[in-house]
Amino acid sequence: MSREELKVNIIIKGDRIFLGAQATDCDPKMTTLQGNLQTALERIPSFIEDANRQWDASPHNPRSTIPEPVAPVRTAATAASKPAAGKPGQPAQQNFF
Repeated sequence: MSREELKVNIIIKGDRIFLGAQATDCDPKMTTLQGNLQTALERIPSFIEDANRQWDASPHNPRSTIPEPVAPVRTAATAASKPAAGKPGQPAQQNFF
């Protein structure tokens, strides 16, 4: 299916090409290849066909299933066992890492 609005990006750095496409309400499709501007221009029609097929099947990439990180539990005993850093009379800077 052809899209009403389609954005195509070409970035060339040396002999490396980044080719990207994005349509309304679809996640972007991207690829890299070797060559020059002529190579990129020749590849665009097949790249857009592939993107349209992918978007017809599933316009959005699957959601990530990476679990949320679990922060270590700090208790008062753990915090009290570490000596306070800093000058006397000034509160110690909180340690985040």
